Amino acid sequence: MNYDKAYDLQKAMRESDEYKELMEATKEVEANGVAKGLVERFLVQQMQWEYAKMAEAPEAEEFAKKQEEIMPMIQANPSAQKYLQAHVRWSQVSNDIYRIISEPITEGMKILENAKK
Repeated sequence: MNYDKAYDLQKAMRESDEYKELMEATKEVEANGVAKGLVERFLVQQMQWEYAKMAEAPEAEEFAKKQEEIMPMIQANPSAQKYLQAHVRWSQVSNDIYRIISEPITEGMKILENAKK
């Protein structure tokens, strides 16, 4: 196995515009207590909402409302807004990369498909 390619990918990811923007936005948000609190609250609520939706829990609507309530505060805070936009872009890139590299990993696990039956 050639680990050099994995390290090349790591380097390319760190050199990407999306990663650099996220790191810059992270520094900015960490220097602003209000922005950091908004971002943390938003991300925690977002995870709670997503888990509740997957579980079809009745709390899903409540979490959705909390997300709607915090959005005007985030939109009014340039640092929080910048971070969340960068976070979304980075998430898209990293999800795409994960999907690409996970294909051969999951192909190697196909033997377990028969174990499910």
